[in-house]
Amino acid sequence: MARDPADKLRRRIAAEAARGVAGGSDATRATFRAARRLARGWVPPEQLPTPVEVHDAAARSLAPQAGAGDRLDRIAALVGVLETVRHEGGGRPASDALEHALAVFCIVHGERPYDEELLTAALVHDVGSAIDRRDAVGRGIEALGDLIMPRTRWFVETLPAARAYDDRTLGQRARHRLEAHPDFLDVLLLAEADRRARAGGLPGPTLDDAISILRGLVDGDEAAASDDATAGDETAGAGAAAID
Repeated sequence: MARDPADKLRRRIAAEAARGVAGGSDATRATFRAARRLARGWVPPEQLPTPVEVHDAAARSLAPQAGAGDRLDRIAALVGVLETVRHEGGGRPASDALEHALAVFCIVHGERPYDEELLTAALVHDVGSAIDRRDAVGRGIEALGDLIMPRTRWFVETLPAARAYDDRTLGQRARHRLEAHPDFLDVLLLAEADRRARAGGLPGPTLDDAISILRGLVDGDEAAASDDATAGDETAGAGAAAID
């Protein structure tokens, strides 16, 4: 069966745009540039790959195993694309967004070494900047999908408000809502870590090391849950025996 020419063009645009992302463009801009270059004219929006599809293609090109493995492996692939994104620091030469994310992770780890959801937020908070810098938070959440927990999603979504709170530019009602949230102090820590990392000069772990830290926390939680379940079964069995 012959392939649909529109589908073929879509795949070609995605591949070309992925190369653009690897060169430092965000996925949205790279997609439009690739479409103009390959189609030599206007392409209907429904025939364009989505920015998230392009981002995923870029992740696969940068790390051939991207998309394979478990949840944390897939997170690592998404975060790894940040190496292509230039990140302006406060009064210092531009670095890449991956270096920034790892510095934020390192700062948060020093304060909350056992909070896997907050640490994950520190690592992934900038993922969307490789997709669409005009809507980095929304695009990042879309790309991460169910790879992150609801609490991690809240941290990423709320980070801009926490930055504004720290800068005293957040409106009064929003300030009160944020202060009332049970994770208020944790999101302020994330915002402070983001600010300090932007100033530069802070070393961070490698991406592999950061993922290993998260994996250790996840494995520890799973082991604890298994022990609790076993203890519960033993207690129930003892109770049943006593009744008998």
